[in-house]
Amino acid sequence: ADVPTDTLTVTLFVEEQSPDPGQLATRVNARLDEALAKARTQPKVEARSGNYQTNPVYDRANQITGWRTRADIVLEGRDFKTVGALAGALQPALKLGSMTFSLSRMVRDAAEAALLTEALERFQDKARAIAKGLGFPGYVLGQIVVRSEGPAHAPVAFRGVAMAAMAEGVASTPVPVEGGKSAVTVYVSGSVVLGPGR
Repeated sequence: ADVPTDTLTVTLFVEEQSPDPGQLATRVNARLDEALAKARTQPKVEARSGNYQTNPVYDRANQITGWRTRADIVLEGRDFKTVGALAGALQPALKLGSMTFSLSRMVRDAAEAALLTEALERFQDKARAIAKGLGFPGYVLGQIVVRSEGPAHAPVAFRGVAMAAMAEGVASTPVPVEGGKSAVTVYVSGSVVLGPGR
């Protein structure tokens, strides 16, 4: 089943470089704190820290000449417009790293439950048809295997205004978002023993 995605996750990042790792950490942390404080004012969006990585910068002689830090902030919510507006408001202080759409656990579980009911009915219909076609009055269930799958996140490309704002490094308007759908699949397989049935 193709189920409309209901959760948007946006990752924004700050990246700076400095010869002094202490000053670098202070600057990056200040920008992160400011962005998180601004994000927390929006109750419909969950804001949290993401990856934080500091790497040495080398010259041609393979000597360390400085340090580069990249730190992420993750915004997540079910109100796409609100998440997109907040992501836009945090630019250009932060840069847009990625956007992914996904199904919340509640929506995925509901879709899987509906599909499981349908799949089990089809399994039984097929077992009855096989028993009847081979001249048996019924069947007994031997074993059954049930599994489900589907992409947890559907990545999207940046487009339109968001790309232009990133390229120019100017204050961004709300990031345009459109969730689309995510496939949820339930498989039922197994064996039956043909005979008098139950």
